[in-house]
Amino acid sequence: ETTTHYYISNEYNDAKTFLTKILYEWSVETMHFYKDTALNEDKCKVNKGAFALSILRSFVINILHLNKVENIGRKIVETTYDLTEALTLICMTRIKYGLIK
Repeated sequence: ETTTHYYISNEYNDAKTFLTKILYEWSVETMHFYKDTALNEDKCKVNKGAFALSILRSFVINILHLNKVENIGRKIVETTYDLTEALTLICMTRIKYGLIK
């Protein structure tokens, strides 16, 4: 299926630059979607350390993305209290991307 989207802007750029900006914007929105739906960020009532918690949530989602987890929400529920699984995912990411030699 092919769809057409129209964007209005006062910038003058080529199509490739616009595509890059649009994809970046949607990647940010996708991260916020995962943080809200899988990790219930909007329901969190923490005042002190909220920024640090947000960074940790981003860290979790990025680790799952790098390990090509298909259903992030389900994986989070399955491994909520499983430290071994969490550490395995982190180690797999570090090995895959050459952070461990």
